[in-house]
Amino acid sequence: MKLMIRQYLSSLKERGELDALLPDLLSQMGLEVFLKPGVGSRQYGVDVGAFGKLPNESQSKVYLFSVKSGDLDRRDWDSTNPQDLRPSINEIIDVFIPTRIPAEYNEYPVEICLCFGGEVKEEVRANVSMFLGKLKAYDLSFSEWNGDRLAELIEQNMLREELLPKNCRGLLRKSLAMLDEPEVSFKHFSQLAISLTCTDDKKPKNILTGIRQLYLCLWILYSWCRDEDNLESAFLSAEFTMLNAWEAAKFAFGKKNKVAVSTLSTLDSILKLNLQVSNQYIEDKILPHCNSLYALSHAVNPSCATDVNLKLFDVLGRLALTGCWSYWYLNQVSEENLEAGKLSSEAVTKFQDSIKQLIVNNPILFTPYKDEQAIDIVLAIWFLSLDQKNWRDINSWLSNMSRDIYQMFKIGDKYPTTIRSYAELIEHPVEKTDDYKKSVTKGSILYPYISVFSAIMEFSEPYEIVRKIKEEFLPHCNFQVYFLDESSEEHFYRFDKMHGATLSDVCLTEEPKELIEQLSNECDQSNKVYGMTAYKFSFWPIILTGCRHYRLPIPMHFLFDIYKHESAKQTELEGEVNE
Repeated sequence: MKLMIRQYLSSLKERGELDALLPDLLSQMGLEVFLKPGVGSRQYGVDVGAFGKLPNESQSKVYLFSVKSGDLDRRDWDSTNPQDLRPSINEIIDVFIPTRIPAEYNEYPVEICLCFGGEVKEEVRANVSMFLGKLKAYDLSFSEWNGDRLAELIEQNMLREELLPKNCRGLLRKSLAMLDEPEVSFKHFSQLAISLTCTDDKKPKNILTGIRQLYLCLWILYSWCRDEDNLESAFLSAEFTMLNAWEAAKFAFGKKNKVAVSTLSTLDSILKLNLQVSNQYIEDKILPHCNSLYALSHAVNPSCATDVNLKLFDVLGRLALTGCWSYWYLNQVSEENLEAGKLSSEAVTKFQDSIKQLIVNNPILFTPYKDEQAIDIVLAIWFLSLDQKNWRDINSWLSNMSRDIYQMFKIGDKYPTTIRSYAELIEHPVEKTDDYKKSVTKGSILYPYISVFSAIMEFSEPYEIVRKIKEEFLPHCNFQVYFLDESSEEHFYRFDKMHGATLSDVCLTEEPKELIEQLSNECDQSNKVYGMTAYKFSFWPIILTGCRHYRLPIPMHFLFDIYKHESAKQTELEGEVNE
């Protein structure tokens, strides 16, 4: 275990990774952290400041940490860069200690801690020792927190045997060992996450410890995935960790005691890590190939067309969801932070353009094989619809998709089905009889979504084609719309039990206005989605993440929010004209 942690630490970057882990470790060790890494403010050489007494110390001290990534060599020690360790130590002595230590700690001794994930290279060991030896004459104490010491402290304080059971350690090892088989790796990690976030009969402090441990385990998995250049297991595990950590952290919502604040801080770190993992996956593996014809289709290395279809729709959903998170982040940025707002806005546009390129260059995205691929389609359309300049492209996609589906039904080949088994899906359709077709198309969420989007955005062609599909090929099919219900808040984030309610036999042969009115009224009555904690606390992308991860239909309320927005805008325009 120590070797795994040691390798993980050596791969961490200085900013946003190693310096983000250190405060949690110090808190778990019983120290009071009074300074955390900041962005934009000058910290005079100190990345983390803490106060307290370590187990082997006789008295309490002020610990000032200057953090560097990887091994400490000449480049990081003193290469004329102000951010090097030697000038940072001088700044701590000259400025931070005399002026920045909180007044209540002024009477306590100070220890400057050189912190890095690797080790001190031999080429610079003598320089460091001589420099620190001179400074010790001024009653200053120094300590070296290298990768070995950090790994030992993490193992002792965050992954103690009594806190991280043997089965959890085994699950982490198995997950790391199976990175080349991402589904198996994720299976082991998900079991680890469930164990660490279980809240049954646990006190808040123990829940906090479990969430912190899970955060650390996810970091270890992510760092190994980066080294192997295979982010699949980290991507799935980050989503699952975020959803389960949200459920475990609910006790802290709205509270301000120390445990609650620490829990929410760790939850925020998990949310940020999920965004980091998903963004790296999309940026490195998907975006560079979206604008090349058949590039991603070919990269699937398929044994048959079904492999390409399943993976491309999965990629589409991931790309759209990452875009939704970027849009969410854009709305969290303050108006004063112009640079962050500009970067987020550019990211949203980039993701929207990439989705359109992905669809155009991989035409298999016009023909869904599985009805549940509606989830990925809805994520993509909803994200694209945030900018009305994309509506024409959405219309083109839905028109082509509905035409292709109609043609597939007409020739009896690869029409959307409710089949879940991969082996059966490859063979579909095994017969061209009406009985077979009825058996594999008993219900659908796909066609109601296409019709609702078409009705809201006033796309006549896809709406009419779906009506023809219903009348000619699917009169037996139960067109359904999914809603969250009273039990969803309890079961959604862990998905430990089926939940939600279904509106059956949605009539898509009516006029668009009648369909909108019918489903709009149903959304008003079945509005439990607005009571979900993720929605109430303005983290609505978590609901979309849960739907994509657990393969639940996207609540229809997200679609009708578009309708309400457009209706309000239209009313405002009409009012201006009348004036």
